[in-house]
Amino acid sequence: MRIITVSRQFSSGGRELAKRMADILGFDYYDKEIITEIAKSTSLDERFVEASLSKGYKAIPLHFARSFSFAFASTGKSQLLVEEKKVIDAIAQKGKDFIIVGRNADLLLKEYNPLNIFVCADLESKINRCLEKATEEEKPSRKEIEKQIKQIDKDRASTRALLSESKWGDCVNYHLTINTTGWQIKELTPIISKLAELYFGDK
Repeated sequence: MRIITVSRQFSSGGRELAKRMADILGFDYYDKEIITEIAKSTSLDERFVEASLSKGYKAIPLHFARSFSFAFASTGKSQLLVEEKKVIDAIAQKGKDFIIVGRNADLLLKEYNPLNIFVCADLESKINRCLEKATEEEKPSRKEIEKQIKQIDKDRASTRALLSESKWGDCVNYHLTINTTGWQIKELTPIISKLAELYFGDK
């Protein structure tokens, strides 16, 4: 079984890269599907689950090796993180090749020796990508988008800190760090896919 995890800064193009790689490599692809499964198992609304897991979390770090499922106090996000781990474990137990976006999957799937990728971009590129995707009705200002980008990435870093001493986005924690600034994602995808094949070919 081959696994690729794709962590990413908000609006850096990581999700698009992962989906295109899954198509090229013939891997299963997991992203929003994880939220759907958590919602089913908890009987909660998908939007609530996604919003809760996306928010930052301030707490004393409790690391994954220390019986993660039992270490947390009974708070909403803590319970959802436990459910998230169960869903990701179930995906891995299927034994099929897959790519998973976000969810600190590089930590949760460490025992499977996945290829861990981190995708980043400069702020201007991320703002422009958000503006391209925004609808006419939304019309967000560049200042509003910049604030949103910084907050989302801050929240992702805080969730990572809850699970591990390793820092979110630190290049030493990933096999590949890809800066998409100045690139079209579709141009990068075949190259990164080839690198993935080489990585797994050496295992």
